[in-house]
Amino acid sequence: MHLSAEEISRARERLLVDGFCVVDGGLTPGRIEAWQEWSDQWLGSMKHPERWKYQGSDIHLMGERNVSPRSPNLPQDSIVDELIEYPKAIMDALQMDDFKSGGTYQIISKPGQAPALYWHQDWGRWDDPVSLSPWPQQVFLNWYLTDTIRENGCLRVIPGSHLKRIDLHDNLVAPHEGGGYAVEETNEWMFMDHPDAIDVPAKTGQLVIGDARVLHGTWPNKTDERRTVLLGWFYRRANEAPTSWGRAIPKEIQERDPEFPMAFNRVPGEYLRYEKQ
Repeated sequence: MHLSAEEISRARERLLVDGFCVVDGGLTPGRIEAWQEWSDQWLGSMKHPERWKYQGSDIHLMGERNVSPRSPNLPQDSIVDELIEYPKAIMDALQMDDFKSGGTYQIISKPGQAPALYWHQDWGRWDDPVSLSPWPQQVFLNWYLTDTIRENGCLRVIPGSHLKRIDLHDNLVAPHEGGGYAVEETNEWMFMDHPDAIDVPAKTGQLVIGDARVLHGTWPNKTDERRTVLLGWFYRRANEAPTSWGRAIPKEIQERDPEFPMAFNRVPGEYLRYEKQ
C-alpha cells in the first residue's frame, strides 16, 4: 500500500464528514499514459450527442471479467477490468472492502470551452431509510488523467451535503435523464456559485472518491484543451451497518424492514433533513 496509515485515516474521515476525499492513486507514468491513450481512442470513435453538453462525454463501457447485469449490451473492454480491480487495496484500507463495482466505467471528458456541469447528487434510494446512513452506501471513483483546476473545469463539492439538507436540495431539477440534460445555463439554482461550495482540484493520477449523496458539479472548461476523468460506481449490497462501524447507528436504520422494497428515486425526501439549529 503506497498510502500511509495517517493518509488513510485522514481520507476515511473526510469521506465520512465531507462526503468525499482525494488520495494519491499510486499509478505509474506508464499506466497513466496507457489510460490516456485508451480514453482518447474511445473519445475519437464516438459521436457526442447534445445531451452530453454539460458532462462533456458520457461513454459507458463494461469489463470482460466484470460485466454489468443491468446493461448487458455495453461494449466490453479489458481496461475496464483494470480500472475496477486496481483500487481494491485502497478501498480495503478505507474500510470499504464490502463494496462491489457495478461492472462499468464511464469516460467523462469535458472539451475545451465546455460549460459547467450543474449541481446534482446521484443517490437513487431516497425513499429508503438507509439514506440516513452515516457511512457511504454508494461511491464514485474518479481517476484524473489531466491536472484539473478551476480554469479547466475542476470538480466542485458542497461538503457535508450528503448528510444534511440545504437550500439547493429543494430547488434543483432532477439530474441527468430526470431533467438535468435539458436545463438552460441561465438556471439560477443549477449553476449558482453557492457559498458553501469548495473547489476540488486534482493532479494527474489522483483518485477522488465521493459519496453518491454529496452535491457536486464542475466549473466550465475555459481552456482549449479537454480534461478527462474515468468514473466508476461502487456499491454496498448490505443495508446494515458495516461490521467495522463503531459509531452511532440511526434508529430508522436499526428498525428498517429487511424486506423494504428497492425503488429508484433521485429526489431527496424525508430522510434528508435540515441541520438542527
